[in-house]
Amino acid sequence: MPDAPFALLAASGVAQEHQHGKGEKLGAVHFATSCSAEAQKEFDRAVALLHSFQFNHAIQGFNAALKSDPTCGIVHWGIALSQWSNPFAAGMKDNSQLQAGRESAERGKAAGAKTERERAYIAAVASLYSNFESTPQQARLLAYRDAMEGL
Repeated sequence: MPDAPFALLAASGVAQEHQHGKGEKLGAVHFATSCSAEAQKEFDRAVALLHSFQFNHAIQGFNAALKSDPTCGIVHWGIALSQWSNPFAAGMKDNSQLQAGRESAERGKAAGAKTERERAYIAAVASLYSNFESTPQQARLLAYRDAMEGL
């Protein structure tokens, strides 16, 4: 029995390292958007991938949604949040990662999301990247938390 906690810990680590294909079940996710029906399907799948810690696959999914509906501004929120990667990973994000995330958030703002809710999500994720060169990561995380609390 003393090996049980270790086995459980090892199993949970392996479970987080799996890949999702289009045929796998990611669970039911619906994040309502103002995008086209086809983009909505791609967007929901990308959100499921994001919440399954499949960040690169999530970015691909959000890009597929954008291809289906180039006016779908909320997609850039998903890309920016995916570029942040694992929110539970300790340590600082590197500058190239932060720059890519900031650019995605800026594209989201420039795209002119169609609803106030979508604009609020884009503004919230932008706070993760805002002035990253001079604002400590902890302060940006708190700003993101506060923005999300308002949603």
